[in-house]
Amino acid sequence: RLGILRPLRERDFALFVTGWTVSLIGDGFFLVAIAWQVFDLWNSPTALAVVGVAETIPIVGLVLVGGVVTDRFERRRVLIASSALRGACVGALGLLAVAGSIELWHIFVLSLLFGAGQAFQGPAAGAIIPDLVPKHLLVRANSLSQFVRQLAFAFLGPAVGGLVVHELGAGTAFLADAGTFAFAIAMLALVHERP
Repeated sequence: RLGILRPLRERDFALFVTGWTVSLIGDGFFLVAIAWQVFDLWNSPTALAVVGVAETIPIVGLVLVGGVVTDRFERRRVLIASSALRGACVGALGLLAVAGSIELWHIFVLSLLFGAGQAFQGPAAGAIIPDLVPKHLLVRANSLSQFVRQLAFAFLGPAVGGLVVHELGAGTAFLADAGTFAFAIAMLALVHERP
């Protein structure tokens, strides 16, 4: 009865949204864990700002390239590659944090790479939706994806991520986020290829 849910009847869109939702929740974990880890290493707002700038620079510098790549290559593969890069960065942060050997420069470098992956993920995630649903469901599919983004990334992810960081530590939250990327890649692998 809820019209906004009708696009979920389309198999490939349902797979994409499922993987994307889980990955966005993981991104919320990342927001909390990175702040916690930076303050734990260097109790200064300046350090967190530097890490934020490190992630933003490649996004700004590469987002146009990400758009061109998204237009020229299969969007599903672009999403898989960007998720693999981002997941590897977060997994490395998790392993370093759990081992107790993480340093601020590790976070800085891995944030640069994470931002580079984000520059390709953003355009591809928006552009793939018209490939996954019929034209008459496109507005509903876009609305649903935006709703899911806000719910998962801005609300559920940080809320649950805060609990995980508090109870189990930032390293565990990073590793959980890396697992969400693996899940998203698995869901994308099930989506039919589109040239």
